[in-house]
Amino acid sequence: MTKKMIDKPQQIESAIRELKKSKTKQRQKNYFVSCHDLMRGMGSLSVQVSSTGFATFRYIQKVNGKRTYIVIGKYSREEEGGVTISQAREEALKYGVLAKKGINVKLHNQAEKEEQEKQKKLAAIEEKLGSLSQLIDSYIQTMKDEGKRTWERVLKSVKKDVYPLIEPTQRANTVTDEQIINVLSTMIERGAEVQSNRVRSYLHRAFKLGLQHDKNPKKMNRDILFGLKINPVTNIPRQASAEKPGERFLSKNEFKRLLKLLDECQGISKWSANIIKLCIYSGGQRPWEVITLKPDSINFDDKYMQVTPEYSKNKRNHLVPLTETTLNITEWFHHSCRAVNAEFLIFKRTDLSDHYRSDSLSKAVTRFCEFNKFPRFCPRFLRRTCKTHMGSIGISKELRDRIQNHSFNDVSSKHYDRWEYLPEKRKALEAWEQWCLALKNEDEK
Repeated sequence: MTKKMIDKPQQIESAIRELKKSKTKQRQKNYFVSCHDLMRGMGSLSVQVSSTGFATFRYIQKVNGKRTYIVIGKYSREEEGGVTISQAREEALKYGVLAKKGINVKLHNQAEKEEQEKQKKLAAIEEKLGSLSQLIDSYIQTMKDEGKRTWERVLKSVKKDVYPLIEPTQRANTVTDEQIINVLSTMIERGAEVQSNRVRSYLHRAFKLGLQHDKNPKKMNRDILFGLKINPVTNIPRQASAEKPGERFLSKNEFKRLLKLLDECQGISKWSANIIKLCIYSGGQRPWEVITLKPDSINFDDKYMQVTPEYSKNKRNHLVPLTETTLNITEWFHHSCRAVNAEFLIFKRTDLSDHYRSDSLSKAVTRFCEFNKFPRFCPRFLRRTCKTHMGSIGISKELRDRIQNHSFNDVSSKHYDRWEYLPEKRKALEAWEQWCLALKNEDEK
């Protein structure tokens, strides 16, 4: 550091010229800059001139006997792309005030810069934070990706029961458990206690996926973050007393009458009657898995029908042996399907590219019950009815579960056992068919 004191801009420019003309190999030279407001213990201001034609202002502070340097900026006479001498003095004075208080200015600046970077990142995250509606949309998209056919029902429920009480535009990470409680309480007060459990389940799943969303490597470089720290639904209890396992099934006499009425198509079309009969004689298959069968799902040579993972509830392939009755029914549907070149075996008559709707079957059953003054039931009761009566004729529970495509979650079944149990299922379904036909043809007593 030279003893020469810089006081004016001209002196800086003069120092640069001198260094350029100098025959020595010195490429840089340091000068103190006069700054009368910097008192003892407040550090000093210097300028470093370079033979390349630049000058840089630096603040100097002694810490534990050692000099520390903080770059203020490059010298500029006209404030264009640099710092004037007066601006450098102002900045040095700010640092001097901190130094007078015993603060290490360099460390202070580093901490301040880190805090600014942190705030900048937080601001960027804040801009990306998704709303409640975006969280629900992400959940719905996950359901679609997983092939869950109930996504429309879920979205409809959220729009009906949640959005009127929680603004869809509210940021997801600001939704509180009190708001969720208010939604569920409103539903319970209007008598929708069971549905409140459904909505609670939907929201719990949505927020759980939201918690995983920001940490998912598959979703890096995403435009939306949720910034969730907790799931606001977790500690809200479900109304267990409202949930009762279904117990309704058709008694033997009711079942007998149903089989006869279906054959006669009393109060129901042959189309709907055959769908119900196919569900029954195949051992209580899920109506959805029956109406989504495609023409090539039926193997008439080996006599079985195949429920593909795309439409199977547990996403696993499921083979159902065809008995004489179910073979005749599938042949009838297959002929109708081929005649109009429909995409599905049991097609929608107004749209040949779509399958018959499950709610249409429910309506058909309701009309059937009203017409015949038959005890009210819905299609899913048939599954319970078949399972119960198959048990009464000695078919084991394990085999009944396999026939009805229940999930087996033990390690062996889940990962290793790929045997379809076709011979065992065929024998059981033939026994079931014989029992149903015998029951239907019994004389009325």
